[in-house]
Amino acid sequence: MKQTGIYKKLNKVFIIQLVFISLVTVASVFGAAKVVENVLIKEALIGEAKFFWKHYDKDPNFTLPKTMNLSGYMVINKDYSNVPEPLKNIKKNYQRVNLNEKLPIAYFTERDNKRLYLIFEEAQVSKLALYFGIAPLIVVLLAIYLPAFFSYVQSKRAFSPILQVIKKIESVNVNNKELQSLNFDSISISGNSEVGALVDSFENFSQRISEFVKRERNFSRYASHELRTPLTVLKGSIALLKKQDLSPRHDKVLERMDSMVLEMQHLIESLLLLSREQDIHLSEEPIMINDFLKDIVNQALYSFKDKNIQLNWDSKNLIECRISEQLFSIVINNLFRNACLYSEPNSEINISIIDTKIIIQDQGIGMNEQQLKEIFNPFYRANEHSEIKGFGLGLSIVDWICQQCHWEISFISHENKGTAVTLDLKTVDNIV
Repeated sequence: MKQTGIYKKLNKVFIIQLVFISLVTVASVFGAAKVVENVLIKEALIGEAKFFWKHYDKDPNFTLPKTMNLSGYMVINKDYSNVPEPLKNIKKNYQRVNLNEKLPIAYFTERDNKRLYLIFEEAQVSKLALYFGIAPLIVVLLAIYLPAFFSYVQSKRAFSPILQVIKKIESVNVNNKELQSLNFDSISISGNSEVGALVDSFENFSQRISEFVKRERNFSRYASHELRTPLTVLKGSIALLKKQDLSPRHDKVLERMDSMVLEMQHLIESLLLLSREQDIHLSEEPIMINDFLKDIVNQALYSFKDKNIQLNWDSKNLIECRISEQLFSIVINNLFRNACLYSEPNSEINISIIDTKIIIQDQGIGMNEQQLKEIFNPFYRANEHSEIKGFGLGLSIVDWICQQCHWEISFISHENKGTAVTLDLKTVDNIV
């Protein structure tokens, strides 16, 4: 989880609250304005008209309304001479009209051949609405916004220790030294018992993981060293037996034994490598990858001389870079040995160098899509019932090394047609 993930969510929630409250408030103001215009003012004008007609029936000389906000006009026998021009063309009995560069509300009623126009100027009413409606509304909004902002600030403070814990954990590399030195003393947890309990749990958990890592590395280291002794004895004994005059059948058995001993040596070296610290030690000077690659391949090819495999080299360019020679050797050994193991006798293996990429392509048995998805899983073997023996750890170790060195590895394979593996060193010092 990113450090800013919770803060982004808090910001999002806070903004949504403010927008929602603001939209509801604006909608309420417009709704109230419409209610005032279409209900209250209309009812008031209807009442004024009834009041005028009641007194006009008693006294034809009853004075038309004339106040600061209300004006009245009378039309008798369609004589509009005393009526403002805009009133002559209105069709609805309640609507706004453009009068004196304003938009007052006009209302008219008719009796016999007489028509009464009432013009209402709501400017003063709007000011009153502003003073007695909008101003209190602003106060109410502030009363809502301020606690919401206070809650937002308090929420960020509450989550801040948790985010500091996450940042601290993310900055730690999972190795023995850094796990042992992991502590949360710099994180302020005063008054927050839940965060304190979480920090204590992480510290205890990191100590337990550190002990597990140390135990696992010690086991791998000691086991690998112990296995070296019998392998050395076996290798020496096989070398002595090869000097004897043995039958072809026995020679074939010795070759198989020699191949398995060599594979065990590579596996032990890889286990020793994994049991050490994860720091990558690069060569002091740039290495010519083309020459180094040929040395590794030719040395590995010697173990498969009975297959009579033909190598085809195609170097488009030269590569120089600073790498870990041991890690590079383990990766190429695993990839090339796999290509040889799964190739038929008298077949070809093509090795190409293009830009920063090393491509090893064989004509072996290949793999299907499901097998390609699982090749990096520890102890997985594409064909467990094959005569080709192995431990299923080679590509898992290759994948780990590529991740540590920031190399990129990919496979393209088709059953019964072969496999092409591409190792991209990505960043190099020089390409010629």
